[in-house]
Amino acid sequence: MALQLVLPFGKPVWNGKRPTTVLGRAIRAYITAAMKARGLIEHPAPLIVPQWWKDAQSAARKYVSALKNGQVALHWNTDLT
Repeated sequence: MALQLVLPFGKPVWNGKRPTTVLGRAIRAYITAAMKARGLIEHPAPLIVPQWWKDAQSAARKYVSALKNGQVALHWNTDLT
């Protein structure tokens, strides 16, 4: 009977940004405080792109640009005979 009373008010969200129950908020606050105290929050190191890859990409862009600039424009409306 008590379960049926809670159902119209919505389902508790446990893995959302903010827990919907007091107990859920307390658990989240406890976990956050423990992680800050132990320093378990790790930020990922930025990926370092090798210089040879940057040079290859730059050369490829220059090559494609040269190909596009070297194309002949075809005018289909003109008479070729």
